[in-house]
Amino acid sequence: MQLFLKLMLLGALVVPTWGQDRHDWQSLARLQAGDRVRVVLKTGPVEGEFRNWTPQEATFGTVPAKREDVIKIERYRHGGSRAKHAAFGAMIGFAGGFAGGATHPFFNTPAQMGAMVGGAGAAIGAIIRVLLPTHSKELIYSAR
Repeated sequence: MQLFLKLMLLGALVVPTWGQDRHDWQSLARLQAGDRVRVVLKTGPVEGEFRNWTPQEATFGTVPAKREDVIKIERYRHGGSRAKHAAFGAMIGFAGGFAGGATHPFFNTPAQMGAMVGGAGAAIGAIIRVLLPTHSKELIYSAR
């Protein structure tokens, strides 16, 4: 019952963020000075740090942009270190490899085969996870 209540509370906190209007210039209030952003202007894209904004314009790095010239603003979110991602990929790879190897009847004990295939899965999982990008973008504003 406690798990159900926690999930309901989490859902109640997450759902209002889905409903935020990304077409409203006021959504720039979610940005803080120094946030890395990618801004698509009518003249082309600009990447830099967010400085400040007013109802008429915003400043990104050294580039001031008028509200009517901004098409889209995205904030970069850093997802953590590559070492943490590699460790997580290795854990998932090992679990999958161990489960698959433990069911194979090749060795006398399922644990031997599970450990061997799990080790290979851990290496593959770590490599794949290190190669994936560690950041994503969050849409802050869109004129469309």
